[in-house]
Amino acid sequence: MSTSKGVDFYAYLGDNRFYVQFQKPKSWGGSTATTPWGTADQMYANNLQISESDIGLTSHTGRFQWTLDYEGNPMVNKYAEIAPSDGTVGDSNMKSMFDTQSFGNNDYAVSYGFYDSSFGKGSLTNQDQSYVYATGGKSTWMGDIAGQVGNAPFSSFVLPGAHDSGMFDTSCVKTLQNNYAFLNVLGTAAGIGVAIAQTLAPDVITRIVVNLAMTQKDTIPTMLNLGIRYFDFRPGYCTTDQGATGPLYHQHNFIPGYAFAPFLNDILSYLGQHPSEIVVVALGHAGFYQDYMKPSTATLESYIKNAISQSNSGVSVGNKLDLNSSYNDLIASGKRLIILGQCGFPGDPSQSPEQALIYDASKYDSYTDAYQTTDVNVIMNALNSMNADGQNGNDYTVLQLQGTASGASGGIFGSAATLSDASSPLMSTKAHFDNNTYPWIQNNVAGRFKKDQLLVCLNDFADNALTDCCVKLTQQRANG
Repeated sequence: MSTSKGVDFYAYLGDNRFYVQFQKPKSWGGSTATTPWGTADQMYANNLQISESDIGLTSHTGRFQWTLDYEGNPMVNKYAEIAPSDGTVGDSNMKSMFDTQSFGNNDYAVSYGFYDSSFGKGSLTNQDQSYVYATGGKSTWMGDIAGQVGNAPFSSFVLPGAHDSGMFDTSCVKTLQNNYAFLNVLGTAAGIGVAIAQTLAPDVITRIVVNLAMTQKDTIPTMLNLGIRYFDFRPGYCTTDQGATGPLYHQHNFIPGYAFAPFLNDILSYLGQHPSEIVVVALGHAGFYQDYMKPSTATLESYIKNAISQSNSGVSVGNKLDLNSSYNDLIASGKRLIILGQCGFPGDPSQSPEQALIYDASKYDSYTDAYQTTDVNVIMNALNSMNADGQNGNDYTVLQLQGTASGASGGIFGSAATLSDASSPLMSTKAHFDNNTYPWIQNNVAGRFKKDQLLVCLNDFADNALTDCCVKLTQQRANG
Protein backbone atom coordinates (compact mmCIF):
# COMPACT_ATOMS: atom_id res chain seq x y z
CA MET A 1 0.00 0.00 0.00
CA SER A 2 1.47 3.33 -1.09
CA THR A 3 2.03 6.00 1.56
CA SER A 4 0.67 9.45 0.71
CA LYS A 5 0.69 12.98 2.07
CA GLY A 6 -2.28 15.26 1.56
CA VAL A 7 -2.67 18.97 0.94
CA ASP A 8 -5.94 20.84 1.46
CA PHE A 9 -5.94 23.76 -0.95
CA TYR A 10 -8.23 26.78 -1.12
CA ALA A 11 -8.84 29.74 -3.41
CA TYR A 12 -10.90 32.87 -3.74
CA LEU A 13 -10.85 35.00 -6.90
CA GLY A 14 -12.51 38.38 -6.77
CA ASP A 15 -13.08 38.68 -10.53
CA ASN A 16 -12.37 36.97 -13.84
CA ARG A 17 -8.98 38.60 -14.36
CA PHE A 18 -7.52 35.87 -12.15
CA TYR A 19 -6.97 32.18 -12.75
CA VAL A 20 -5.20 29.72 -10.49
CA GLN A 21 -3.87 26.19 -11.02
CA PHE A 22 -2.87 23.70 -8.32
CA GLN A 23 -0.48 20.92 -9.32
CA LYS A 24 1.08 17.70 -8.05
CA PRO A 25 3.31 15.09 -9.71
CA LYS A 26 1.96 11.76 -10.95
CA SER A 27 3.07 8.64 -12.81
CA TRP A 28 6.40 8.26 -10.98
CA GLY A 29 7.22 11.92 -11.63
CA GLY A 30 6.69 11.64 -15.37
CA SER A 31 3.86 14.18 -15.53
CA THR A 32 1.69 16.46 -13.43
CA ALA A 33 -1.95 16.51 -12.41
CA THR A 34 -3.50 20.00 -12.58
CA THR A 35 -6.61 21.33 -10.84
CA PRO A 36 -7.70 24.70 -12.29
CA TRP A 37 -9.99 27.31 -10.73
CA GLY A 38 -11.23 30.47 -12.41
CA THR A 39 -14.70 31.08 -10.97
CA ALA A 40 -15.13 34.49 -9.36
CA ASP A 41 -16.79 35.29 -6.01
CA GLN A 42 -16.80 31.74 -4.65
CA MET A 43 -14.71 30.14 -1.95
CA TYR A 44 -13.08 26.99 -3.31
CA ALA A 45 -11.71 24.00 -1.42
CA ASN A 46 -10.16 20.72 -2.57
CA ASN A 47 -7.56 18.14 -1.60
CA LEU A 48 -4.76 16.32 -3.36
CA GLN A 49 -2.59 13.43 -2.26
CA ILE A 50 1.07 12.98 -3.16
CA SER A 51 1.85 9.27 -2.98
CA GLU A 52 5.09 7.36 -3.39
CA SER A 53 3.90 6.20 -6.80
CA ASP A 54 3.58 9.85 -7.88
CA ILE A 55 7.28 10.64 -7.44
CA GLY A 56 10.37 9.26 -9.14
CA LEU A 57 11.87 5.98 -7.92
CA THR A 58 14.94 7.80 -6.63
CA SER A 59 13.02 10.83 -5.34
CA HIS A 60 12.13 11.55 -1.75
CA THR A 61 9.68 14.43 -2.37
CA GLY A 62 7.05 15.53 -4.84
CA ARG A 63 6.28 19.14 -5.72
CA PHE A 64 2.98 20.70 -4.72
CA GLN A 65 2.60 24.09 -6.37
CA TRP A 66 0.13 26.71 -7.39
CA THR A 67 0.38 29.32 -10.13
CA LEU A 68 -1.73 32.48 -10.24
CA ASP A 69 -2.38 34.17 -13.57
CA TYR A 70 -3.49 37.80 -13.90
CA GLU A 71 -5.06 39.00 -17.15
CA GLY A 72 -3.72 35.92 -18.90
CA ASN A 73 -0.14 36.25 -17.70
CA PRO A 74 1.66 34.30 -14.96
CA MET A 75 1.83 36.42 -11.82
CA VAL A 76 3.23 34.25 -9.02
CA ASN A 77 4.24 30.63 -8.44
CA LYS A 78 4.60 29.05 -5.00
CA TYR A 79 5.73 25.53 -4.25
CA ALA A 80 6.68 23.04 -1.56
CA GLU A 81 8.56 19.77 -2.01
CA ILE A 82 6.64 17.31 0.18
CA ALA A 83 7.77 13.83 1.23
CA PRO A 84 4.94 11.26 1.16
CA SER A 85 6.97 8.92 3.39
CA ASP A 86 7.17 11.16 6.47
CA GLY A 87 5.23 14.32 5.61
CA THR A 88 8.22 16.65 5.85
CA VAL A 89 8.65 19.69 3.63
CA GLY A 90 11.95 20.10 1.79
CA ASP A 91 12.71 22.88 -0.67
CA SER A 92 9.97 25.51 -0.68
CA ASN A 93 9.45 29.23 -1.23
CA MET A 94 6.84 29.07 1.57
CA LYS A 95 9.25 27.60 4.13
CA SER A 96 8.35 30.15 6.81
CA MET A 97 5.01 31.76 7.60
CA PHE A 98 6.72 35.11 7.17
CA ASP A 99 7.79 34.11 3.65
CA THR A 100 4.13 34.32 2.62
CA GLN A 101 3.68 38.09 2.65
CA SER A 102 0.64 39.52 0.91
CA PHE A 103 1.23 41.98 -1.92
CA GLY A 104 -0.56 44.19 -4.41
CA ASN A 105 -1.09 47.64 -5.87
CA ASN A 106 -4.03 49.80 -6.96
CA ASP A 107 -5.13 47.14 -9.46
CA TYR A 108 -4.86 43.89 -7.52
CA ALA A 109 -4.24 42.32 -4.12
CA VAL A 110 -3.01 38.81 -3.31
CA SER A 111 -2.96 37.01 0.05
CA TYR A 112 -1.71 33.47 0.54
CA GLY A 113 -0.45 31.10 3.19
CA PHE A 114 0.92 27.62 3.83
CA TYR A 115 0.86 25.27 6.83
CA ASP A 116 3.28 22.38 7.24
CA SER A 117 1.37 19.75 9.23
CA SER A 118 3.96 16.97 9.13
CA PHE A 119 1.58 14.09 9.94
CA GLY A 120 -0.53 16.02 12.41
CA LYS A 121 -0.32 16.61 16.13
CA GLY A 122 -3.21 15.78 18.45
CA SER A 123 -6.39 17.33 17.10
CA LEU A 124 -4.55 19.39 14.48
CA THR A 125 -5.01 18.34 10.88
CA ASN A 126 -2.54 15.94 9.29
CA GLN A 127 -3.07 17.59 5.89
CA ASP A 128 -0.85 20.47 4.78
CA GLN A 129 -2.84 23.65 4.13
CA SER A 130 -2.45 26.12 1.27
CA TYR A 131 -4.58 29.08 0.23
CA VAL A 132 -4.48 31.92 -2.28
CA TYR A 133 -6.92 34.85 -2.46
CA ALA A 134 -6.71 37.26 -5.41
CA THR A 135 -8.91 40.32 -5.85
CA GLY A 136 -8.90 43.78 -7.32
CA GLY A 137 -6.97 46.46 -5.44
CA LYS A 138 -8.40 47.36 -2.02
CA SER A 139 -6.22 50.30 -0.98
CA THR A 140 -8.98 52.88 -1.61
CA TRP A 141 -12.13 50.80 -1.33
CA MET A 142 -14.01 53.37 0.74
CA GLY A 143 -13.36 56.10 -1.78
CA ASP A 144 -14.19 53.71 -4.62
CA ILE A 145 -17.75 53.21 -3.31
CA ALA A 146 -18.24 56.71 -1.87
CA GLY A 147 -20.64 57.64 -4.65
CA GLN A 148 -22.99 54.89 -3.47
CA VAL A 149 -22.56 55.12 0.32
CA GLY A 150 -21.31 58.65 1.01
CA ASN A 151 -24.45 59.99 2.67
CA ALA A 152 -25.11 56.86 4.70
CA PRO A 153 -24.04 56.83 8.36
CA PHE A 154 -20.64 55.31 8.96
CA SER A 155 -22.39 52.88 11.30
CA SER A 156 -23.85 51.14 8.24
CA PHE A 157 -20.37 50.05 7.11
CA VAL A 158 -19.06 46.50 7.48
CA LEU A 159 -15.34 46.67 8.25
CA PRO A 160 -12.75 43.95 7.65
CA GLY A 161 -10.67 43.70 10.82
CA ALA A 162 -7.34 42.33 12.03
CA HIS A 163 -7.48 40.41 15.31
CA ASP A 164 -4.49 41.14 17.57
CA SER A 165 -3.25 43.31 14.74
CA GLY A 166 0.20 44.02 16.18
CA MET A 167 1.21 40.39 16.50
CA PHE A 168 3.35 40.05 13.39
CA ASP A 169 6.62 41.50 14.71
CA THR A 170 9.16 39.44 16.68
CA SER A 171 11.68 42.27 17.14
CA CYS A 172 10.93 42.92 20.80
CA VAL A 173 10.83 39.20 21.62
CA LYS A 174 14.34 38.84 20.23
CA THR A 175 15.58 41.41 22.74
CA LEU A 176 14.15 39.28 25.57
CA GLN A 177 15.59 35.90 24.54
CA ASN A 178 18.20 36.04 27.31
CA ASN A 179 15.85 37.49 29.91
CA TYR A 180 15.22 34.82 32.55
CA ALA A 181 11.96 36.40 33.72
CA PHE A 182 10.58 36.19 30.17
CA LEU A 183 11.92 32.67 29.60
CA ASN A 184 10.37 31.47 32.85
CA VAL A 185 6.91 32.55 31.72
CA LEU A 186 7.52 31.21 28.20
CA GLY A 187 8.57 27.79 29.48
CA THR A 188 5.41 27.48 31.54
CA ALA A 189 3.10 28.70 28.76
CA ALA A 190 4.66 26.42 26.13
CA GLY A 191 4.49 23.41 28.42
CA ILE A 192 8.21 22.68 28.15
CA GLY A 193 9.27 23.78 31.62
CA VAL A 194 11.37 26.67 32.85
CA ALA A 195 14.70 24.80 32.91
CA ILE A 196 14.39 23.74 29.27
CA ALA A 197 13.26 27.21 28.15
CA GLN A 198 16.45 28.72 29.58
CA THR A 199 18.59 26.44 27.39
CA LEU A 200 16.81 26.97 24.07
CA ALA A 201 18.53 28.44 21.03
CA PRO A 202 17.24 31.84 19.82
CA ASP A 203 15.67 30.43 16.63
CA VAL A 204 13.74 27.86 18.69
CA ILE A 205 12.47 30.55 21.05
CA THR A 206 11.31 32.61 18.08
CA ARG A 207 9.51 29.61 16.58
CA ILE A 208 7.71 28.89 19.85
CA VAL A 209 6.67 32.53 20.16
CA VAL A 210 5.38 32.60 16.59
CA ASN A 211 3.33 29.47 17.19
CA LEU A 212 2.03 30.76 20.51
CA ALA A 213 1.07 34.29 19.63
CA MET A 214 1.62 35.61 16.10
CA THR A 215 -1.87 36.13 14.70
CA GLN A 216 -0.81 38.15 11.65
CA LYS A 217 1.97 37.82 9.10
CA ASP A 218 1.66 41.13 7.22
CA THR A 219 2.79 44.59 8.27
CA ILE A 220 0.31 47.37 9.09
CA PRO A 221 0.85 49.15 5.71
CA THR A 222 0.28 45.86 3.88
CA MET A 223 -2.91 45.16 5.83
CA LEU A 224 -4.14 48.66 5.03
CA ASN A 225 -3.45 48.03 1.33
CA LEU A 226 -5.48 44.82 1.63
CA GLY A 227 -8.39 47.00 2.74
CA ILE A 228 -8.32 46.26 6.46
CA ARG A 229 -10.01 49.15 8.23
CA TYR A 230 -10.41 47.93 11.83
CA PHE A 231 -7.41 47.17 14.00
CA ASP A 232 -7.65 45.39 17.33
CA PHE A 233 -4.56 46.76 19.07
CA ARG A 234 -3.66 46.08 22.71
CA PRO A 235 -0.87 48.43 23.84
CA GLY A 236 0.90 47.61 27.07
CA TYR A 237 4.19 47.41 28.92
CA CYS A 238 6.32 44.28 28.58
CA THR A 239 5.91 41.71 31.32
CA THR A 240 9.58 42.31 32.20
CA ASP A 241 8.91 46.04 32.66
CA GLN A 242 7.38 46.01 36.13
CA GLY A 243 8.22 49.66 36.62
CA ALA A 244 6.01 50.58 33.64
CA THR A 245 8.64 52.95 32.30
CA GLY A 246 9.39 51.51 28.86
CA PRO A 247 7.67 51.84 25.48
CA LEU A 248 4.30 50.28 24.74
CA TYR A 249 3.96 47.24 22.52
CA HIS A 250 1.02 45.19 21.39
CA GLN A 251 0.77 42.52 24.09
CA HIS A 252 -0.61 39.03 23.52
CA ASN A 253 -0.81 37.74 27.08
CA PHE A 254 2.91 38.08 27.95
CA ILE A 255 4.36 38.19 24.42
CA PRO A 256 5.12 41.59 22.88
CA GLY A 257 4.54 42.36 19.24
CA TYR A 258 4.68 45.62 17.29
CA ALA A 259 5.36 48.87 19.14
CA PHE A 260 2.44 51.28 19.63
CA ALA A 261 4.20 54.43 18.38
CA PRO A 262 5.11 53.07 14.91
CA PHE A 263 1.68 51.49 14.67
CA LEU A 264 0.06 54.90 15.02
CA ASN A 265 2.59 56.40 12.61
CA ASP A 266 1.79 53.70 10.03
CA ILE A 267 -1.94 54.41 10.28
CA LEU A 268 -1.56 58.18 10.05
CA SER A 269 0.93 57.97 7.19
CA TYR A 270 -1.48 55.82 5.24
CA LEU A 271 -4.41 58.12 5.91
CA GLY A 272 -2.33 61.09 4.85
CA GLN A 273 -1.65 59.40 1.51
CA HIS A 274 -5.21 58.07 1.06
CA PRO A 275 -7.62 60.95 1.80
CA SER A 276 -10.72 58.85 1.01
CA GLU A 277 -10.16 56.26 3.75
CA ILE A 278 -11.22 56.00 7.40
CA VAL A 279 -9.59 53.66 9.93
CA VAL A 280 -11.06 52.44 13.22
CA VAL A 281 -8.70 51.37 16.01
CA ALA A 282 -9.98 49.49 19.06
CA LEU A 283 -7.64 49.95 22.03
CA GLY A 284 -7.89 47.42 24.84
CA HIS A 285 -5.88 45.23 27.16
CA ALA A 286 -7.83 41.96 27.12
CA GLY A 287 -5.78 38.93 28.07
CA PHE A 288 -2.78 40.72 29.60
CA TYR A 289 -0.61 38.48 31.74
CA GLN A 290 -0.35 41.01 34.61
CA ASP A 291 -2.30 44.14 35.50
CA TYR A 292 0.89 46.23 35.73
CA MET A 293 1.22 45.84 31.97
CA LYS A 294 -1.85 48.04 31.42
CA PRO A 295 -1.09 51.70 30.63
CA SER A 296 -3.25 54.56 31.84
CA THR A 297 -5.69 56.35 29.57
CA ALA A 298 -3.53 59.48 29.89
CA THR A 299 -0.49 57.57 28.62
CA LEU A 300 -2.39 56.23 25.64
CA GLU A 301 -3.75 59.67 24.81
CA SER A 302 -0.25 61.14 24.96
CA TYR A 303 0.92 58.60 22.37
CA ILE A 304 -2.00 59.50 20.10
CA LYS A 305 -1.47 63.25 20.48
CA ASN A 306 2.24 62.93 19.73
CA ALA A 307 1.56 60.83 16.64
CA ILE A 308 -1.03 63.31 15.35
CA SER A 309 1.25 66.31 15.92
CA GLN A 310 4.16 64.65 14.15
CA SER A 311 2.24 63.28 11.19
CA ASN A 312 1.17 66.45 9.35
CA SER A 313 -1.58 64.26 7.91
CA GLY A 314 -4.49 66.62 8.53
CA VAL A 315 -6.23 63.77 10.32
CA SER A 316 -8.19 64.33 13.51
CA VAL A 317 -9.45 61.73 15.97
CA GLY A 318 -13.04 60.68 16.44
CA ASN A 319 -14.73 58.35 18.89
CA LYS A 320 -17.94 56.34 19.19
CA LEU A 321 -20.04 59.52 19.00
CA ASP A 322 -18.92 59.89 15.39
CA LEU A 323 -20.14 56.50 14.19
CA ASN A 324 -23.54 57.92 13.27
CA SER A 325 -22.02 60.69 11.15
CA SER A 326 -22.10 60.10 7.43
CA TYR A 327 -19.01 58.97 5.57
CA ASN A 328 -19.05 62.28 3.66
CA ASP A 329 -19.19 64.35 6.85
CA LEU A 330 -16.31 62.42 8.44
CA ILE A 331 -14.16 62.93 5.37
CA ALA A 332 -15.02 66.63 5.23
CA SER A 333 -14.20 67.14 8.92
CA GLY A 334 -10.96 65.15 8.75
CA LYS A 335 -12.13 62.67 11.40
CA ARG A 336 -10.57 59.70 9.70
CA LEU A 337 -9.03 57.93 12.71
CA ILE A 338 -11.77 56.71 15.03
CA ILE A 339 -10.64 55.31 18.39
CA LEU A 340 -12.97 52.93 20.19
CA GLY A 341 -11.89 52.29 23.77
CA GLN A 342 -12.72 48.86 25.13
CA CYS A 343 -14.40 48.19 28.47
CA GLY A 344 -12.11 49.05 31.36
CA PHE A 345 -10.82 52.41 30.15
CA PRO A 346 -12.08 54.94 32.70
CA GLY A 347 -11.48 57.97 30.52
CA ASP A 348 -10.43 61.41 31.69
CA PRO A 349 -13.15 62.90 33.94
CA SER A 350 -11.98 66.40 33.08
CA GLN A 351 -12.91 65.86 29.43
CA SER A 352 -16.33 65.79 27.86
CA PRO A 353 -17.10 62.82 25.56
CA GLU A 354 -16.70 65.17 22.62
CA GLN A 355 -13.16 66.05 23.73
CA ALA A 356 -11.99 62.56 24.66
CA LEU A 357 -9.53 60.80 22.40
CA ILE A 358 -10.31 57.49 24.09
CA TYR A 359 -13.97 57.07 24.89
CA ASP A 360 -15.29 53.70 26.03
CA ALA A 361 -17.42 51.88 23.43
CA SER A 362 -19.50 48.82 24.16
CA LYS A 363 -19.49 45.95 21.68
CA TYR A 364 -21.65 42.92 20.99
CA ASP A 365 -19.04 40.23 20.36
CA SER A 366 -19.31 36.62 19.19
CA TYR A 367 -16.19 35.56 21.13
CA THR A 368 -16.48 33.06 23.99
CA ASP A 369 -14.02 30.68 25.63
CA ALA A 370 -15.30 28.03 23.21
CA TYR A 371 -13.17 29.71 20.51
CA GLN A 372 -10.23 27.70 21.84
CA THR A 373 -10.89 25.07 19.20
CA THR A 374 -9.83 23.60 15.88
CA ASP A 375 -13.45 22.69 15.08
CA VAL A 376 -15.06 25.16 12.69
CA ASN A 377 -18.52 24.10 13.88
CA VAL A 378 -17.80 25.82 17.20
CA ILE A 379 -17.19 29.09 15.36
CA MET A 380 -20.27 28.61 13.20
CA ASN A 381 -22.42 27.99 16.28
CA ALA A 382 -21.10 31.20 17.83
CA LEU A 383 -21.97 33.17 14.68
CA ASN A 384 -25.40 31.58 14.45
CA SER A 385 -26.14 32.65 18.03
CA MET A 386 -25.70 36.33 17.07
CA ASN A 387 -28.77 38.40 16.20
CA ALA A 388 -30.21 41.90 16.10
CA ASP A 389 -31.65 41.67 19.63
CA GLY A 390 -28.14 41.16 21.01
CA GLN A 391 -27.05 44.40 19.40
CA ASN A 392 -29.39 46.44 21.57
CA GLY A 393 -27.56 48.75 23.96
CA ASN A 394 -24.20 48.35 22.19
CA ASP A 395 -22.23 50.76 20.05
CA TYR A 396 -21.01 48.21 17.52
CA THR A 397 -20.90 44.50 16.72
CA VAL A 398 -17.90 42.21 16.21
CA LEU A 399 -18.03 38.85 14.45
CA GLN A 400 -14.85 36.94 15.27
CA LEU A 401 -13.95 34.41 12.57
CA GLN A 402 -10.73 32.94 13.95
CA GLY A 403 -10.25 30.19 16.49
CA THR A 404 -7.25 29.32 18.60
CA ALA A 405 -5.66 25.91 19.04
CA SER A 406 -4.41 26.80 22.53
CA GLY A 407 -7.11 24.70 24.13
CA ALA A 408 -6.93 21.81 21.68
CA SER A 409 -5.09 18.53 22.10
CA GLY A 410 -1.64 18.79 20.54
CA GLY A 411 -2.25 22.41 19.54
CA ILE A 412 0.20 25.08 20.60
CA PHE A 413 2.14 22.72 22.83
CA GLY A 414 2.43 19.95 20.26
CA SER A 415 3.95 22.41 17.78
CA ALA A 416 6.55 23.79 20.18
CA ALA A 417 9.15 21.15 19.34
CA THR A 418 8.69 21.27 15.56
CA LEU A 419 11.60 22.17 13.28
CA SER A 420 9.32 23.85 10.75
CA ASP A 421 8.79 27.61 10.54
CA ALA A 422 5.46 27.04 8.77
CA SER A 423 3.84 25.18 11.66
CA SER A 424 1.67 27.82 13.37
CA PRO A 425 -1.48 26.10 14.69
CA LEU A 426 -3.44 29.24 13.79
CA MET A 427 -2.49 28.73 10.16
CA SER A 428 -3.67 25.12 10.35
CA THR A 429 -7.29 26.31 10.60
CA LYS A 430 -7.15 29.65 8.76
CA ALA A 431 -8.31 28.67 5.27
CA HIS A 432 -10.73 25.95 6.41
CA PHE A 433 -12.44 28.40 8.75
CA ASP A 434 -12.55 31.10 6.03
CA ASN A 435 -14.14 28.63 3.63
CA ASN A 436 -17.05 28.35 6.07
CA THR A 437 -17.25 31.78 7.69
CA TYR A 438 -16.92 34.02 4.63
CA PRO A 439 -19.92 32.47 2.84
CA TRP A 440 -21.85 32.70 6.12
CA ILE A 441 -21.14 36.41 6.31
CA GLN A 442 -22.24 36.95 2.74
CA ASN A 443 -25.47 35.03 3.25
CA ASN A 444 -26.47 36.09 6.77
CA VAL A 445 -25.37 39.62 7.64
CA ALA A 446 -28.07 41.46 5.70
CA GLY A 447 -31.00 39.63 7.26
CA ARG A 448 -29.63 39.02 10.73
CA PHE A 449 -28.24 42.36 11.94
CA LYS A 450 -29.31 45.97 12.17
CA LYS A 451 -28.11 47.90 9.18
CA ASP A 452 -27.40 51.02 11.27
CA GLN A 453 -24.90 49.54 13.75
CA LEU A 454 -21.25 49.32 12.73
CA LEU A 455 -20.31 45.72 12.03
CA VAL A 456 -16.75 44.36 12.18
CA CYS A 457 -15.58 41.02 10.75
CA LEU A 458 -12.43 40.13 12.66
CA ASN A 459 -9.87 37.53 11.60
CA ASP A 460 -6.35 36.26 12.01
CA PHE A 461 -4.05 36.70 9.00
CA ALA A 462 -6.35 39.43 7.71
CA ASP A 463 -6.83 39.24 3.95
CA ASN A 464 -8.35 40.78 0.85
CA ALA A 465 -11.05 38.12 0.41
CA LEU A 466 -12.55 39.29 3.69
CA THR A 467 -12.37 42.86 2.43
CA ASP A 468 -14.15 41.81 -0.76
CA CYS A 469 -17.02 40.38 1.30
CA CYS A 470 -17.22 43.45 3.54
CA VAL A 471 -17.26 45.93 0.65
CA LYS A 472 -20.24 44.18 -0.92
CA LEU A 473 -22.08 44.03 2.40
CA THR A 474 -21.39 47.73 3.01
CA GLN A 475 -22.91 48.58 -0.34
CA GLN A 476 -25.99 46.48 0.46
CA ARG A 477 -26.51 48.00 3.90
CA ALA A 478 -25.84 51.59 2.90
CA ASN A 479 -28.35 51.33 0.06
CA GLY A 480 -31.06 49.78 2.22
